[in-house]
Amino acid sequence: MTTDYDVIVGGSGIAGSTTATILTDAGLDVLLVEASAHPRFAIGEGLLPQSSMWMWIVGEYFDIPEIRYLSDADEVVNNITSSCGIKHSIAFSYHREDESFDGDDAHQLIPPRLPLYNESHFLRADIDHYLVETAEAYGVDYVDETPIVDVDIGTDDVTVTTDDGETTAAFYIDATGGNSVLAEKRGYHEEASALTTDSRAIFAHVEGLEPFDDVIAEADRPGQSNRLHDGTLHHVFDGGWMWIIPFDNFERSDATTASVGLVLDRDAYPADESVTPEEEFFSIVERFPGIAHHLGGVEPTTPWVRTGRLQRTASRSSGHRHFLTSSTYGFVDPLYSLGLVNTFESVFVSTNLLLDAFEANDFSAERFERLDDLHREQIETVDATVSNAYKALGDFAVWNAWAQFELAQMLFEDLYIQRHCFDYLESGERTVFDSLLTERRPGVEAPFAPDASAMFETTSDALDGYAAGEVSAEAAAEVILGELRDAEWLPKHVYDWGSEDARHVDFSDPELVDAFITWGKTESPNHLREQLFDFQLPKMG
Repeated sequence: MTTDYDVIVGGSGIAGSTTATILTDAGLDVLLVEASAHPRFAIGEGLLPQSSMWMWIVGEYFDIPEIRYLSDADEVVNNITSSCGIKHSIAFSYHREDESFDGDDAHQLIPPRLPLYNESHFLRADIDHYLVETAEAYGVDYVDETPIVDVDIGTDDVTVTTDDGETTAAFYIDATGGNSVLAEKRGYHEEASALTTDSRAIFAHVEGLEPFDDVIAEADRPGQSNRLHDGTLHHVFDGGWMWIIPFDNFERSDATTASVGLVLDRDAYPADESVTPEEEFFSIVERFPGIAHHLGGVEPTTPWVRTGRLQRTASRSSGHRHFLTSSTYGFVDPLYSLGLVNTFESVFVSTNLLLDAFEANDFSAERFERLDDLHREQIETVDATVSNAYKALGDFAVWNAWAQFELAQMLFEDLYIQRHCFDYLESGERTVFDSLLTERRPGVEAPFAPDASAMFETTSDALDGYAAGEVSAEAAAEVILGELRDAEWLPKHVYDWGSEDARHVDFSDPELVDAFITWGKTESPNHLREQLFDFQLPKMG
């Protein structure tokens, strides 16, 4: 801890390790400092099409195949670990207290079999450890079991202090998470988060979890090409939800465990500190017969963790000679698995900014304001989305309308990022990704964004009215469904948006995907046809 470096990275989670690897490969001398040691337990295990695409983009853009491997379940097994699952389904099952589960109260989305749609369930202990080993293999100096106790940002350098001494560098990247010494010292932590979402969690890894498909009646299953167990299943109810992330749902996996977590609105479910986290977890689960049946017989393989309020954010995320990674800047809630999307958006933008700063030998705060804008947009977007979801959970009619709205958002947001990937595969020019560096957040300038934003505002107003008791559940649901029915930018022959009976969609059917793309290229509104569907589908072996 006495050598001078170009960059010191505090924290060796996914963001810290991948950033350190990219910077070292670009020719910088990097020190990666970790307070604990790997392998270690972590959550943030479910991917989305967008998180997989972003991992692929970052790996391709910086020519680091080890990062690109993360984007494909088969490549994970081939190169990293056989302890991860697959995510070929996203599903939500709605439950009411003291009532059996009804299959009509579920939604399942199966993604298309297109390039870059092969997401995983990450056993983070293995993934994070692999990325640290990758960083070392690329030449990053790594020290663990070395907590950072002070960070001093000077005019000409930064000084990082641990119990082992001081080390200086030209720049400091803080990937240490919610306990950031730098953020505390510089007054970035906000005492009372202004975020609307207010939730807490209880979670563990377990063995003995049966597929939900096997414990419910055949008539209650979606009946699509993939099981509910073939991806992330969300049990949802008024005031909370649960994630079910199996690691054993892949024929190439040798895992026997699953990740389960209960996330609760703190007003609806105040913490009961008089009982253990496990006791509180099951006391809530037992209120919902369908969930209790699913979790019957599970045994924990890790200690149960009960958190306080999950939400946190900072006043800023960058300054002279330093920046915070997205997860250090803030966190909202794991619903919709947006954490890894935000992480890799941030890695993509921040590493480009920093490499440009080294080339110019200019580390002024102004050069990194772009990162503040990105992180603020990420947090605000997630908070607005998740807080709306909690409002919608109060009644299935409202939840059903909200679930359809979210499907529309995800479908087009995924396609926007994938379009860039298709253009890259066609041209071989990484510059096709450069436009993503200049948007406030990737996607906010997409051709469908104004339509989607207007629908989001109307939907949010309806949910606010419902949550305040000003309108009925049926009236709020009808507002949202009406918006979906009237939206010309949604392909009605692909999914019956706006119908209260619409539930599942299986994009693994090539005819459905072909119909969607054909609509986009021939019948969609002009601005979508010319700015979103103007790609060639690549041939990938």
